[in-house]
Amino acid sequence: MLRLDSPWILALSLVLAACGDDGSTAEDDGTQPTSTGAVDTDAATGTTSDGSTSADDSGSDTAGDTTTAAGVCELEQPAIVTDIDETLTLSDAEFIMQIGDGTYDPLEREGAAELVTAYADLGYHVLYLTARNEQTVLEVTGETAREATQRWLEEHGFPTDPGSTELVLAEMFVFDADAQAYKAAALMERQAAGMRYDYAYGNATSDIGAYAEAGIPLDATFIIGEHAGEGGTVAVAGEDWLEHTATHIPTVPAVCEDR
Repeated sequence: MLRLDSPWILALSLVLAACGDDGSTAEDDGTQPTSTGAVDTDAATGTTSDGSTSADDSGSDTAGDTTTAAGVCELEQPAIVTDIDETLTLSDAEFIMQIGDGTYDPLEREGAAELVTAYADLGYHVLYLTARNEQTVLEVTGETAREATQRWLEEHGFPTDPGSTELVLAEMFVFDADAQAYKAAALMERQAAGMRYDYAYGNATSDIGAYAEAGIPLDATFIIGEHAGEGGTVAVAGEDWLEHTATHIPTVPAVCEDR
């Protein structure tokens, strides 16, 4: 385990900016994700975004047409994927501060837990896909990045049932192009095992690129923050998920209801 002393924090902050964002596209560099929970899988094809705070319902229609019957869900599991840093948390700096002091509680974007819970309640598997490094150990508490992330999700009310959620961290430091390659590889591995990602959430250009590589529709890819709406994705306005949840979730069909 890599144990980070205080002098590391400033330098490490540059690397850990990758947890939520990276600025380019790239080919897979061979880094392997590590995970807990169930397996995830599948892809769809992309179109364009309307740039609004709510989803274009074409992605939802696709999900509704193909997954409401239990028989279909035996072959593929409808799912969502979400980044963590600056997507569920308020900024990348939140996790950097937690590394320096494990007792620090990273600030959540308002409405994030309610948004993810709404998907879980509708039957979607949830993949938390982060570029946080498995080898990172937090000061004060001595927790690994995985332990701290799992605890944060639980304490903030996110769904964490191992049968319907999965948390995936990187095995090494990845950022920019490498972060995109790592995330795309993680998604495609799970798609091959039967997961179908109907909706995706992020804040970074690496999120946008990885989701596109995995074939997730652009009109079902929701981006918040500085890069909102880039690349034909759906822009989520503001700094929270409240309006998006209120307008989008009613358009999302329940899946695998008879399972």
